Amino acid sequence: MQTELLSEYYERYADTITRAVWHYTGNIHSAQDCTQEAFLRLMQQENMQSERVLPWLIRTAINAAKDIAKSAEHSKTVPLDEFSGEYSDDANILNERAAMRAMLMIEEKYRLPLYLHCAQGYTILETAKIIDKGFSTTASLIRRGKKLLQKAFEKEVT
Repeated sequence: MQTELLSEYYERYADTITRAVWHYTGNIHSAQDCTQEAFLRLMQQENMQSERVLPWLIRTAINAAKDIAKSAEHSKTVPLDEFSGEYSDDANILNERAAMRAMLMIEEKYRLPLYLHCAQGYTILETAKIIDKGFSTTASLIRRGKKLLQKAFEKEVT
């Protein structure tokens, strides 16, 4: 793949992919590693249609996250996100942190579909293709995930 095109894709998609994988892993550092891995694998691809690049990168990064989750070394680590040391009384920041903690409290099978559909604006069909599930299954995951997220958020803010 051409370096210029790869750089363009990185500028355009790296943040989106990192956020998607972060919802899967719950750890920003692992998410960044998985994003880098996905772009390294993209470099090895000969031809890739531009409309398929983002879904392919997300799927590849999530697969890398699954590999990390399976490794024994990963189970011995503690996410540094919990020890950031940043404190604030700003209500928006506190609500954002509560929302992220709530998202991490729900089962991982709901996190990515919710993020892709609600935060990234993908349709249910597009989300289904990215996560490699059927339309009905994806719609159910999103619907149930919203309910679970709402309950988890209410626990966080009270």
